[in-house]
Amino acid sequence: MGSPLDTMHKTPDDRDPTPGALTPAQPQSAPPPSTDVREPVPDFDEDPDLRDYLDVLLRRKWLVATVLLAVFTTTLIVTLAMTPVYKASGRLEFNLQPAKVTKFEEVVATQLQTREFMNTQMKLLTSASLAQRVIDALNLAENPAFNEDLETAGGASPSEGILASLRTRLKELLGRGTPAGQGADAFDEAEKRQRLLETFADNLEVQAERDTTIMNIAFSSPDPALARDVVNALIRTFIDWQMDKKIDAAGLANEQLQKQIEVARIRLERSEAELNRFAQKAGIVSLDSRLNLVYKQLEEINAALAKAQAERLAKEALYRQAADGDVSALPMVINNELIQDLQQARIQLVAQYEDLLTVFKEDYPAAKRLKAKIDDMTQKIRAEEQRIFKAIQNDYLAALKTEESLRKRAEEAKARALELNDKATQYKILEREVATNKEIHQALLQRAREIDATVGADISNIQVVDHAILPVKPDKPKLKLNLLLALVVGLMLGVGAAFFLEYLDNTVKSLDEISDRFGIPILGVLPEVDEKQMEGLDRVVTTNPRAGFAEAIRTTRVSIQLSTAADGGTRSLLVTSTNEGEGKSTIAANMAQAFAAAGDRVLLIDADLRRPRLHRVFSQNGDRAGGLSELLTGTRKVEDVLRKTDVENLYFIPAGPIPPNPAELLASKRMRGFLEKCAQAFDRIIVDGPPSMGFADVLVLSSMVNGVILVSTMGRTHRQALRLFKRSLLNIHARLLGTIVNRLDIQKRYGGYYYKYYKYYSYYYQPYAYGDDADVPKLEKDDARSDRGHEDAS
Repeated sequence: MGSPLDTMHKTPDDRDPTPGALTPAQPQSAPPPSTDVREPVPDFDEDPDLRDYLDVLLRRKWLVATVLLAVFTTTLIVTLAMTPVYKASGRLEFNLQPAKVTKFEEVVATQLQTREFMNTQMKLLTSASLAQRVIDALNLAENPAFNEDLETAGGASPSEGILASLRTRLKELLGRGTPAGQGADAFDEAEKRQRLLETFADNLEVQAERDTTIMNIAFSSPDPALARDVVNALIRTFIDWQMDKKIDAAGLANEQLQKQIEVARIRLERSEAELNRFAQKAGIVSLDSRLNLVYKQLEEINAALAKAQAERLAKEALYRQAADGDVSALPMVINNELIQDLQQARIQLVAQYEDLLTVFKEDYPAAKRLKAKIDDMTQKIRAEEQRIFKAIQNDYLAALKTEESLRKRAEEAKARALELNDKATQYKILEREVATNKEIHQALLQRAREIDATVGADISNIQVVDHAILPVKPDKPKLKLNLLLALVVGLMLGVGAAFFLEYLDNTVKSLDEISDRFGIPILGVLPEVDEKQMEGLDRVVTTNPRAGFAEAIRTTRVSIQLSTAADGGTRSLLVTSTNEGEGKSTIAANMAQAFAAAGDRVLLIDADLRRPRLHRVFSQNGDRAGGLSELLTGTRKVEDVLRKTDVENLYFIPAGPIPPNPAELLASKRMRGFLEKCAQAFDRIIVDGPPSMGFADVLVLSSMVNGVILVSTMGRTHRQALRLFKRSLLNIHARLLGTIVNRLDIQKRYGGYYYKYYKYYSYYYQPYAYGDDADVPKLEKDDARSDRGHEDAS
């Protein structure tokens, strides 16, 4: 194989076509840049799933742990530094029945509901007047455990004195300072009392037990004896206070009752006098039917009329039956003894007559005599029946006359009763007023006697269930509870901080985001290496070809070859990144070594004329003199800048001295012609370009090569930079082959699959690299089984 310089110096007709070579990119008149995206970008599903949340927590686990530890430690220190506070508690039982002054109040007042009653008692127990009584009874103003002002005045620390001064100054700024003038002392005294009341209220707890009438009373203090004494004093003072109020109320009620009794007596006497005058004028003795003649007569006549009417109806029914039907069928006819005897005699005569006719005819004298007797007997029976019918008719007519007579008398009595009712209406009104006034007067007299007899006895509806005892264990601080809350709060704050920083972080987080959101194919994924592997990483493909990073480089090389195989391959490639420090130079150097190891003649050009680095990798003395910048300025020739490296089939052109105008040099016709000559002499040209941020160098180089490869890093490459980079390439019609994801923490981001994959390649090739099977780390059984399958596939 000849030197590449020989090929570059041949005329176009004398050059031997390289097998598999591609036609270099020809200059063309590009249309003016446009900001429109001409390639459709598939929709990216931005809805997070559980895996995304876990990924965030794994990547920011140290932030979560730091926040959790800070909160836990702070809580522990503050809890241990707090002064122990003891709580004493007592219990009271309340009777829902309120004290009654008069029975008349039961008519106009409603019974208190349990909840309202207990809420009222709770407000009374927490009232300022009751608190002031307890403070005065126990002299809490002079107790240092209760009054913090005594500690400050009695020798407080400098820090506490400063805090007191700050509080005083703050009150002055808020307009709550002590006013000047003669009322200053009174104001100071009122302010001290107010502070004592606030301290008392802050440490007092009053809570009603659910579904009961029992009230729990608790007081907290650094001094356990003080907490006990305050609760007991509060219970005792509250009961005494209630008794005093009830005794005072009983005295006032008695005075009021005497006035009400006098008024009720006058009303009663006046109403009785009016009732008597009206009764005399109307002639009313009584409205009772048993004592009033009119009502009594009306009642008797109505009763007689009802009885007569019933008798008339019965006789009328009997008469109608006799008149409309056969009289002989009536019960009284059938049961009549005379008629029964006549019927019996007639039956005997009929029997004799029929016996005689069997022998003789009807004209026979004896037969005629029997026939005459039978007819006479029949007439007697008919006469007796007619007599009974006449009696029934007479009874009916008599009953009808009696009913009509009683009805007339009832109408007359009813008229007299109605006339009496007109007069009785006013009488009843006056009588009802007398009864009402009498009841009120009697109730007031009865209640007055009860108050005089029971004053001072059974006037309290409060019973002590439990007195407060001396607490032996502090109620606050609660170390376990505080630490548990610290763990919960710290974890919540840590997770919240992690997700907040994740929200503020605009970098790319996943491989799917690059391919789905931005439509950029992923050509390869390079794992992150540790510190001891960083040295010599630029030539790891040559020095340690079995390393996981080297395997990833070769996999990426195959991906590039396969992705461009349909187009005949890609001869010139530009390797760039959106930001500096993403490893583009290292990837370009190893990619060039990988293509050279595959048998291609490769030219690696360091086109980063701003911060070049490849001269340190392939130059023995690290000298970048005689490089691309001098070639483009015409100070050197190709043979002066082209260097053969110690890697077979790999040539290298350094960047040269840094020029003042890198973009102009790279955009010159000399650069384009140089790349066209190189495309005929080499199988693969890899250009290491500068980062794309703010520089036009990448756009210039992108228009001269067959494909652009972007190096991106999870957590460092910004989404906006990716979007602008792709849009810029579309505007100049440059071809973006895809991206190589560098420094991907496989174990941290994507679990154990990729991690085991790269570990497998590392361990699989160690025996061949070092020649010692005993030094190969043993994999787990599960990994070994999977490795055997992977070995067969290889």
